[in-house]
Amino acid sequence: MDVRWIRDHISETVHHYRNGEDLYGEQMQAYAGRTELVRDGLSAGSLDLRITGLRPSDDGQYVCTVGDADAYDEAIVKLEVSG
Repeated sequence: MDVRWIRDHISETVHHYRNGEDLYGEQMQAYAGRTELVRDGLSAGSLDLRITGLRPSDDGQYVCTVGDADAYDEAIVKLEVSG
């Protein structure tokens, strides 16, 4: 399974997870050390991304893509950072 979270407006990788491994090589520098795919719900289809140390620049739309050999899907999530 390949799960990728991307910033919608710049199409850059926020977090990439493939076959049980987090891949940080192509992650945007702004998110380095701040993201984690919450694995508790993976078997049930939950692909929650945890971002720590939220910043105003994190505000906006994110696209989550998931795929394997048989299927592909994507969802758009809007994150609103207030404060």
